[in-house]
Amino acid sequence: MDTKKHLANTLKEVMQTVPVDKITINQLTAAGNVARNTFYYHFDDINSLLEYIYGVEIVQQLASYKRVKNWQDGLKLLLDYIDDNQKFCLNTFKSVNRRFLEKFLYRVAFDMVTGVVDDTHPNCPAKLRDEIGNFYGLALSSQLIQWLTTNMEESKPEFCERMNRMLGGSINNVFEHNVH
Repeated sequence: MDTKKHLANTLKEVMQTVPVDKITINQLTAAGNVARNTFYYHFDDINSLLEYIYGVEIVQQLASYKRVKNWQDGLKLLLDYIDDNQKFCLNTFKSVNRRFLEKFLYRVAFDMVTGVVDDTHPNCPAKLRDEIGNFYGLALSSQLIQWLTTNMEESKPEFCERMNRMLGGSINNVFEHNVH
C-alpha cells in the first residue's frame, strides 16, 4: 500500500474514536508507524489529508455519474459512502472542518447537476448552467447533511426517491423558462 493511502486509512481509523479536531500529526504518524517528515512529504496538514480521502474515495468514483441517465446511481454511490463511513463523515462534520464537508458535498452535487445539464442541454449558456448547478447543488448537499445528521432515519431508497421527485423535471423547467 502506498504511503498516502496508508495515512488516509490511519486517519479514518483514528477518527473512529478521536474527534478530528483533537488529532495531531504526531498522533497520526505514531498510529500509522511513519515518520512525521513522511506525513509532511505528502500532505500540508490534516485538512489536506481529509481532502485527499474524500477526493479519492468519492470524487473520482462519481466522475462517470454526471449524466441524466445515471445521476441517481451516483447519488446512491454517495449515500453508500456516507452510510459505510458514517462515523468518519459525522466526525468531519462535527468539527471545525464542518465547512470542509459542506463544501465537499456541495462541489460533488454541483458537478453532478451541471453534468446533467450538459448532458440534457449541451447548448445551455454557461451562466445558466452554473446557476442551476449552484441552486440544486446547495439543495442536494443540504439534504445530504440533514440525512447524515439525523442518523440516516430515512432509507436510502426513500431518500433517492425524494430527491428524484424534487429534481426530476426541474432542470428542464428552468431551462425552458430561461432560454428562448
